[in-house]
Amino acid sequence: MKKNLRLLLFLFILVLVPSCSTVSSEKKQPFLKTPAPQNKSVFPKVSAKRQTLSDAYYYFTKAQVLKKGGDLMGAVEYYKKAIDIDPGSPVLYAELAHVYLRMGDRDLALSLLEKSRDVDPDYLPAHLFLGELYAMMERDEDSIREYEKAIALSPNDQKPYLFLSAVYLRKNEFSRAVDVLKKLLGKAPDSVMAYYYLGRIESEAKNLTKALEYLKKAIEINPSFHTAYIEMAEIYEENNMIEEAISTYYKALEIVPSDAGIRKKLGAIFIQHNRLDEALAQFEELKKIESARTDSMIKIGLIYFEQKKYDNAIEEFTGVLKEDPSNYKLRYYLGAAYEEKGDIEKAAGEFQKIPSGDRAFVDAKIHLAFIYERGKRFDDAAKEIKEAIESKGGDAELYRLLASIYRNAGRLGDAISTLKEAIKLDGKDEELYFMIGVLYDASGDLEKSIDSMRKVVDINPRHANALNYIGYTLAEKGINLDEAENYIKNALALEPESGHIIDSLGWVYYKKGEVEKAITELERAITYLPDDAIVNEHLGDAYLKKNHKKKALDAYEKAGRLAPESAPLKEKLEKLREELKTQ
Repeated sequence: MKKNLRLLLFLFILVLVPSCSTVSSEKKQPFLKTPAPQNKSVFPKVSAKRQTLSDAYYYFTKAQVLKKGGDLMGAVEYYKKAIDIDPGSPVLYAELAHVYLRMGDRDLALSLLEKSRDVDPDYLPAHLFLGELYAMMERDEDSIREYEKAIALSPNDQKPYLFLSAVYLRKNEFSRAVDVLKKLLGKAPDSVMAYYYLGRIESEAKNLTKALEYLKKAIEINPSFHTAYIEMAEIYEENNMIEEAISTYYKALEIVPSDAGIRKKLGAIFIQHNRLDEALAQFEELKKIESARTDSMIKIGLIYFEQKKYDNAIEEFTGVLKEDPSNYKLRYYLGAAYEEKGDIEKAAGEFQKIPSGDRAFVDAKIHLAFIYERGKRFDDAAKEIKEAIESKGGDAELYRLLASIYRNAGRLGDAISTLKEAIKLDGKDEELYFMIGVLYDASGDLEKSIDSMRKVVDINPRHANALNYIGYTLAEKGINLDEAENYIKNALALEPESGHIIDSLGWVYYKKGEVEKAITELERAITYLPDDAIVNEHLGDAYLKKNHKKKALDAYEKAGRLAPESAPLKEKLEKLREELKTQ
């Protein structure tokens, strides 16, 4: 949800204490041991004779100017000159330490800060800065000692309390952190930051009520404390109190309308809850706020895509691609938008622009294959999937897609060979065996079809379709009918409302000569599949077997309307009509 409490120390440092030189103290400390002279020139000329504190002040001032201008080495030189003149000034050691820290020399900075503290144990900034540095080095006990000393020196200063509580938080000593913050509230009852961090601690401890209570108190003291609103909103969001989270985020936006982070959070919430128009409004505002608008434009385009507003999506995607033509993931989205719109030529054009090294390449090839397959361009479709396989390497799913293309093209042998390659890659995928079993059946190899379906059941004994397929195939061939019945009943136990499996049970009863049972099951199957030609034909066969010729004719005629090209069905109808004419 939010930054780990163990990192709060550094948050304090960044937000509250930019440098030790800015830390205020109740006991004001002079920069030097004696008051500085009032010189009109920024850099007065230094006498070559014996140097005085006036000269030290000159060096100190010049060092400060050089540091501000970024000349750290120059600043070091002049701080050292000032220290040579006034070695008893804690300020000079602390300022030089700050420069070394900026230069990345933490050890030297630490020794200088310890020197600053030692020359004047009552110099508050040295204790604060040391506490910070010790904490960065994970020397927690030393850090605690310095902050406690800072509190003793300046009991009404909020910063050492806040820093000390942060160290305890990192040590997972939550109760001590809370005690320090409550001690601060005893000194400063209106400490906004104390209430804020108490709220964060209670939130981390999952004490929702207390967390919200503290955060609301912080807001009561400072109604424009926009960070506290964000913290409250995140707590609401974490606890699935979505409306409260949204309204609280909006309150934070009233304070800082340009907060892009809040608008992103709101946009994400609205997308998650399918409130796409509200999400769209947030990302449109983000486009106005952010200098880099690409991410917002992409999200806007995807929202339009989800809303099936393909022209709007295309406009957003195209706008981003003008600035970033090598954003191939976005080009993939653009191709998909054109595809959904029905502009197949432009869709194919965008997909073809995606190079083989891009992560979107394989998905683009799959889309191209679907486009070509719909247009009956099976060879082109197969070519695209082969290129995807070459790019991605062994991928059973891609082989499955290629096999499907071959099957639809009537190339059953190629489809079977391709599925064998897929099975080599993933021999535990039951659906691959099921698919190859169907293809073996279509190619007339009943034995291999049954073997493949048995393999499916070996992998997954609860695969109802495979169980039904085996049972129905055996029944259709009129062999092993008791075994067929068992398979079908097992399938039906898994899917008792399946009209196809009920039809299979009726058909196996028919094949076994148990016609009354067959009629019962087939009539039940019709209630689930009233417009299935095969089920109606099966029912007609069962009626005819019981010599219910009129019922049989009705069932055959309905089946004939559903499957007018079925030659065997036409033959049954003609024969039955002739018989009825003679009666």
